[in-house]
Amino acid sequence: MQDNQGLEKQDTSRVMQRHCQIKAHTDLEAVCCWLDEYKDNERTYRSYEKESTRLLMWCAYNQKKTLSALSVEDFKDYFDFLSDPQPRTDWCCGYKGRRARRGEADWKPFAGPLSDSSKATAIAVVNSLITYLVDANYLNHNPIKIIRKKIKSNADYHERKFEIQERILEPDEWRAILESLEAMPENSSKEIDEKVRLRFIIYSLYFLGLRISELVSSSWRSFREHEGKWWFYVVGKGNKLGKIPVHETLMQVVCQYRKQIRLPTYPEIDEDIPILVSWRTGEPLSARYINVLLKKLALQAAQMFSDKPEKMAKLKKFSAHWLRHLSASMQDRAGIQFTHIRQNLRHSNDETTRLYVHALDKERHIDMNKLKL
Repeated sequence: MQDNQGLEKQDTSRVMQRHCQIKAHTDLEAVCCWLDEYKDNERTYRSYEKESTRLLMWCAYNQKKTLSALSVEDFKDYFDFLSDPQPRTDWCCGYKGRRARRGEADWKPFAGPLSDSSKATAIAVVNSLITYLVDANYLNHNPIKIIRKKIKSNADYHERKFEIQERILEPDEWRAILESLEAMPENSSKEIDEKVRLRFIIYSLYFLGLRISELVSSSWRSFREHEGKWWFYVVGKGNKLGKIPVHETLMQVVCQYRKQIRLPTYPEIDEDIPILVSWRTGEPLSARYINVLLKKLALQAAQMFSDKPEKMAKLKKFSAHWLRHLSASMQDRAGIQFTHIRQNLRHSNDETTRLYVHALDKERHIDMNKLKL
């Protein structure tokens, strides 16, 4: 990256240095502080570095301003620029042939104009950067907030989609979680109890795609049989009632867990008792406690990637809600219809479901290329 000190226009939205919460005296240093927050995630870091480099270069060469001096109109110009970087010969390398790497003489920041999706992602990244600088008291305000609502909401959508993709487990990471679960000791009745309960928690969150709050607030009467099929009835966001098909594998785990806690094999319609309770007090478990159990397991799984620090860092951030993300994407991978996935997750609109089910677009694209004439 190149800093843009000493440029022609020096109007600025910088906060007085003594109020700044990061060690940054220049825009470049401030951007580096922001990037440093993502140093443990190589893929995110590369993406964010690419977008911030493009922005700083545009500030210096096209706008002749510092990043701190950009106004609402400047950001509008930049977002338009992303759709058609001009002059094309200076900014774009074209799509054919080998692209030069950064540091090489013929490197250029764009292959060509950004697609609508790529542009929305770029806007989301830039908005994240400016928001960080405002939160750190480096800048006074975020001009992007003033830009028309459509751009902002589109940026927010793509930023959320990017965040969700970062929280979906890769197959080897998910396998490590399951292997760590099965490796839990069974040397005492207490250890067996803990293992059986944790298996029930993981399988329920995964196969039902539940929010953790929905699981801890449910009673055994949420499991109901109808015409030989088991369903899970749940009250979700907005007090909306939904029902989710219960996978055969999950039903086996349900029966095992109920046997462990000395209940009849199958749930009864009048069993109005909490599903998850403390072994010691009999009181319902809290969402926080369940997350502690899951994080402990994820830390064990992370040890399997001692030679892959990016995966270790990712698993250390694991939480219960990741299993809802994983359930959605794995349902998509399994070929379950989009409308069924939306019903299973109980989303109010298609756009929310698409945040999850297109997280595997890369694999889908690879598969599509298997098609032959």
